[in-house]
Amino acid sequence: MSNIGTLPGERLAGLSADLFHKLQSGNISVEELALFTQRKNPFAFERNEHGHIIVTVTGLDLTGVQEIERLEAAGYVLSNWAKSCLLSTKKDSYDKKHRLVANQLYKVALMPGKEIPDANRTADALRKRGMEKYGYGKPQGGLIPRIRESVSDKQMEEMDGAWYIAGLHDPIEDSDGNPSVLYAYRDDGGRRLYAYLGKPGVQWSDNGLFAFPVLASGTQA
Repeated sequence: MSNIGTLPGERLAGLSADLFHKLQSGNISVEELALFTQRKNPFAFERNEHGHIIVTVTGLDLTGVQEIERLEAAGYVLSNWAKSCLLSTKKDSYDKKHRLVANQLYKVALMPGKEIPDANRTADALRKRGMEKYGYGKPQGGLIPRIRESVSDKQMEEMDGAWYIAGLHDPIEDSDGNPSVLYAYRDDGGRRLYAYLGKPGVQWSDNGLFAFPVLASGTQA
């Protein structure tokens, strides 16, 4: 774990911004705050035996409407497609299939998309790799808003230059009838929550990470 006293000014400023944002949104643990006061970096990335970054988030049992209200109140930018998925009332809706268990801790592995060659980096291939090769759980839509709150754009950039973190969960049909999945995206205009086509053959770029729950954390198989 890095000592804060040895970090360059720009990195320290980024850590401070992350800390204040987490304090403001209520997403910092007592342990993280204690490490910061000890001049230790509380946001150093944990990695598992596969080299994948591990993040831990706390579940919130929120409806899609509540998710939008919460994120926009905190200054996040949501695309119309993401809102459409969150507001869906169809049988595959966020409210019916993607809400987390309130106050449950979810440990999530972030698998780099670049593990799969460009031509083969499809949604079904990525999902199969995470669940079958690494034994991760089934991706859950409700994890993405929590990851968006927990991982800053600066941190995402430091995760091997990633531009997005996607959840290849069961798709939610948006207002145009397209099956879509949620993903967190970093941008100069602010932290963003977007949605993208979740069809099996749809290809993803190599500059993203894919979120899978670690089964030991009590998430669904």
